[in-house]
Amino acid sequence: MRAGLQRWAVEHLLHGARAALARARTPARVRALAARAAPFVARKETYEASAPLEMGGSRGRWITPAGAPQGGIILYFHGGGFVTECGTIHDSLLAALGRNAGARGLMIDYRLAPEHPFPAATDDCFAAWNWMLSAGFDPARVVFAGDSAGGNLALVTAMRARDEGLPLPAAMVLMSPVLDLTFSGPSFVRNDGIDPMFRAETASRIQDWYAPGQDPADPRISPLFGRADGLPPTQIHVGSSEILLDDTLRYAAKAPGSLAAVWHGMPHVFPAIRGLVDGDRAIAEMADFIHAHTSEATRGAN
Repeated sequence: MRAGLQRWAVEHLLHGARAALARARTPARVRALAARAAPFVARKETYEASAPLEMGGSRGRWITPAGAPQGGIILYFHGGGFVTECGTIHDSLLAALGRNAGARGLMIDYRLAPEHPFPAATDDCFAAWNWMLSAGFDPARVVFAGDSAGGNLALVTAMRARDEGLPLPAAMVLMSPVLDLTFSGPSFVRNDGIDPMFRAETASRIQDWYAPGQDPADPRISPLFGRADGLPPTQIHVGSSEILLDDTLRYAAKAPGSLAAVWHGMPHVFPAIRGLVDGDRAIAEMADFIHAHTSEATRGAN
């Protein structure tokens, strides 16, 4: 009963947000809507956020959950359609994931489109990983995590590190990742109008804002079309009604060592939304996955 009521309340809120996003014709409007919605959806977590940190040409901040052991590190790539970032939502999500996984988080503050179009965000994210390696962080203790557009950037960063012969993280966890900016998956049409957060027309604007004049099938923009071999074990969570559902299913079908968890009726990046029982369960599953792939390297660490 409680879970059903919570889901109804969230869907009611998101349907309003979907209508507002459909009318948002500029990134500035999207940013304003995200800031307005954040207090109503963000998780309630206790954590410390550090001062901004320079990371080899990129920037970020440490997110340290209250009371959590800190053996592991989650390098986090936030979502926001490549055009916005909402610390209220993303910091709390990272804190919840870190608290459950016994890890601290490092949130990348990459440059946003359209002021800084592709490849600015990908370069910043790769610079952050290169900085971690140069600073001596053990990659066996690090997991990449990302939601939505951040899932795209996490995967692109791992692919570039593989191609350039750099060490890779121990694992990756992705939530509702945007992996195909050609939007060619059947769910993009099939779930249009069913997805509680996005209409297909709304999502299609991302391509023009993020990578104007570029080939959207370029694997650096749409990692679904890149090589999936030689990458870390990956766990992906997605809602069954998302227009982006087939991004996850198609990638999981081609990527060795990847596992897709499809959650019935859940909205885009549902683990970020407070009060959803399935969101809590998904975070617990991601935390177990992170711990399983970093426990040996983090044993005795603090």
